[in-house]
Amino acid sequence: MSMIELFRSFSRTFSGQRIRALLTLLGIVIGTGAVVMLTGLLKSAEESLLRLSQGINETDTIRFHRAEPPSEQRDKTTRPLSRRDGDAVAQLAALEGVEITPESRLITLAKFEGGEKRVRLMGVDQRALTMYRLKLAEGRFIDDHDLRSGERVAVVGHEVYTELLKKRGGGLGSRVHIDGESWTVVGLLAHKPYSGHGTGTWMWDRRIIAPRTAFDASYSPSHKVHSLFIRMPGDRSSAAYIKAAGFLAEALILRLHLGVKNFKLDERRGAKQERSIIAIIQVMLVATVLMSLLVGGINIMNIMLVTVTERTKEIGIRRAVGASRRAILTQFLFESAAISLVGGLIGVLGGIALNWLVGRILASMFGQWGFHLELWAVAMSMGLALITGIIFGLFPAFRAARLDPVEALRGE
Repeated sequence: MSMIELFRSFSRTFSGQRIRALLTLLGIVIGTGAVVMLTGLLKSAEESLLRLSQGINETDTIRFHRAEPPSEQRDKTTRPLSRRDGDAVAQLAALEGVEITPESRLITLAKFEGGEKRVRLMGVDQRALTMYRLKLAEGRFIDDHDLRSGERVAVVGHEVYTELLKKRGGGLGSRVHIDGESWTVVGLLAHKPYSGHGTGTWMWDRRIIAPRTAFDASYSPSHKVHSLFIRMPGDRSSAAYIKAAGFLAEALILRLHLGVKNFKLDERRGAKQERSIIAIIQVMLVATVLMSLLVGGINIMNIMLVTVTERTKEIGIRRAVGASRRAILTQFLFESAAISLVGGLIGVLGGIALNWLVGRILASMFGQWGFHLELWAVAMSMGLALITGIIFGLFPAFRAARLDPVEALRGE
């Protein structure tokens, strides 16, 4: 049979049994729809988690931070984690091209016109804007001139601005007093959403950013830091390279600290908790898809066996006029694959629609939520639907092909 005749045969077979065909397709529809919807939502969720994160959690970043030394080393002479450690790491030939971002901080009170607010003052450089995925709402960020001159300028978080400055008529150009020092506000950070509650200063809306040079001059003359971030270049961000880089940097810092390990290495931090949640959901997604396709495949096999029984006489006539067993086999395999593909197409379209609808609901609940359609998921869904139709259509197709022509012509 030609392709056109195969399509006509498929259309005749199922046009009069639409309800039964649609019920048969439910498993395929659910499975393929789940793949398209959940992969899109997972991508949006990952993007949202990164946006809500208040720290550096990229997978190409290594973090060193202060820690208590082992009990047997607590009486030994050592050195604190400092910017000098970062400078030394940057000089390693094996780590040429990496970005070193030290982070100093001080939890204190910021005062303005009789008001005060508990804040976290951060001593950083201009790279912090991209490292922490921050955006400016007004003014400017810290620049090279501020770092060279040690200017006491500050960029304030959204909540600091609204609750401390704006209430009292302040804004850009105002001077905020922190621990006896006066800082001129030159920029305002855009609101950075966060998940969770509390009165802590860990979220960026309650932070104030200052040039690291001015911060050190006022609060940390020994250049001590709380954390040291090392970001790998794009061509050296593999897990193996990051592990090797962490080993080299740790060995160098340990030597600079006179063999006392009063610091800790967090390797490939990369939103571990969030990624674990996403991995669990992905496992559940795979299980849902496999179960749905299994049910859908069984349903397809069932309806095809019924179809073979109902069309026994038609099969006998076709064999009597010269149709080969291979032609009969091809016909029924085509019909099985076609009905499965129809289910896959319905599932993909339904998954896209549900992805968009759920995304709108989540956006109204949690704020910004992007819409993502993973093309690989669409292709995989259609491919799995086709494979399911072929596999579960084999038995009915073989059964139809093996019918004896004489016995088939007697069938009612």
